[in-house]
Amino acid sequence: MTQALNIIYNVDAISHPLTGIGRYTHQLGLQLQNQPLIKDLKLYSGGRWPSDFESLADNNRWLARARRFIPMKSLALRVYHAQRSRGLQRLATSLNDYVLHSPNFILMPFDGPSVATIHDLSHVHYRQTQPRYRLQFLDREIPKTLARANHIITVSESVKSELISTYGLSEDQISVTYLGVDRRFKPLPVVDCQEVLTTFDLNHRHYFLAVATREPRKNLIRLIQAYAGLPAQIKKQYPLVLVGDRGWLNHELNQLIKQHQQHIRLTGYLDQSQLHQLYTGATMTLMPSLYEGFGLPIIESMACGTPVMTSDVGAMQEVAGGHALLCCPLEVDDIQDKLQWAIDNPKWRQQAAVNGLNHSQQFSWQNCAEATIKAYEKALQ
Repeated sequence: MTQALNIIYNVDAISHPLTGIGRYTHQLGLQLQNQPLIKDLKLYSGGRWPSDFESLADNNRWLARARRFIPMKSLALRVYHAQRSRGLQRLATSLNDYVLHSPNFILMPFDGPSVATIHDLSHVHYRQTQPRYRLQFLDREIPKTLARANHIITVSESVKSELISTYGLSEDQISVTYLGVDRRFKPLPVVDCQEVLTTFDLNHRHYFLAVATREPRKNLIRLIQAYAGLPAQIKKQYPLVLVGDRGWLNHELNQLIKQHQQHIRLTGYLDQSQLHQLYTGATMTLMPSLYEGFGLPIIESMACGTPVMTSDVGAMQEVAGGHALLCCPLEVDDIQDKLQWAIDNPKWRQQAAVNGLNHSQQFSWQNCAEATIKAYEKALQ
């Protein structure tokens, strides 16, 4: 009989704005607390045991403010990591029968078994897209995490392969747990999208949508260059909507957005309800990233019945599963050709919407939680 599990779950990633890893941490945690095999789930954040998930995003807002405004970020990150590590050692001295799970890359020292989720290796393969302080931190801490961990989780087979080839891990040290789609993401009637369409002066099924933090790995410069090369009439009929927080290393991108602002809607970060409406109303969701560990907007868009264009590399191609329009992320002309092709082929868009919707059904947070529990059990072997 499978033994009951006691879990310490690090929830620092659940802070505003709640983007990819924060949403993974939140949605997985909500599922884990309802799993019958988990006897006790202790949430840990910054030297304390939070009582529930609902207040975390607001309570951890100071983390988001610190990340954005504190100078000497490398030092600040190191100090914070040291403080939370000491806090865990103090609070968990008698909890070595628990499994510690860090869903956001880095493990703290812990006397019991531990599991870490490694979402991607962008700090290895796309160093030019990362802030220097983040590179320094990950270069120092990822090897420590891999040495400490009894088991590793990745969110795609692509990242699993990269971990094996880059760090020499074996197959049986790594489990793949695909991300899920929030059950709220589903096709909506036109009338239910009207509020957000009116807010951003959009027409239903007459805009391109990109959901991404404005940082270099998302390849938004090439996307905008490709979009800018489309005929003027298409740009008038199909504005480009950019959803996401302001990011980093984006001076050139921001200048390009200003240059083409007549046809670009910049929304900033949106809550899940507004994002749901925008997904559902879009002509197509665009994710021509240079690199992703998974690519959550791909399956979120598909779940809303909206076709997707994404890159023909790595985890994006894997997650799309043959149901998206694929482009070469390094070639502006190819991105532009695929945008034009999608406009010219409404029958493909209709069929891709149906196929994508069906494909998205296999990605659930329940499945993710069950696969994660199996990873915990492997950590105890």
